Amino acid sequence: MSTKNKTVSLLLLHLAILIYSVSAVFMKYAATSESFSFRFFLFYLLALLALLVYAVFWQQILRHFKLSFAYTNRAVGMLWTVLFGVLLFNETISTTQILGIIVIIVGVVLTVTADE
Repeated sequence: MSTKNKTVSLLLLHLAILIYSVSAVFMKYAATSESFSFRFFLFYLLALLALLVYAVFWQQILRHFKLSFAYTNRAVGMLWTVLFGVLLFNETISTTQILGIIVIIVGVVLTVTADE
């Protein structure tokens, strides 16, 4: 695989991970809505749509990467989820959580570079 194709595939992999994290945001918005209201159903529908798009992307990504490589990169979704929590829901992030995210990122980098 050429460097350009690998870069595009890697960007698509991380776009899929971002879409997966966005589905969690939609689910949180649905959970904070009144049960069975229009807003409740709208956000759950958006979450399901995001998961459907993610599933299609994921299947295509697995054609370009080994499962171990692709699945290891999914851990980056934790970073997106925490960022969305802080930015959209005013959640606080503790020092322990920051250290955990750093450990996850270092683990992904080590695993990915060792896999090449």
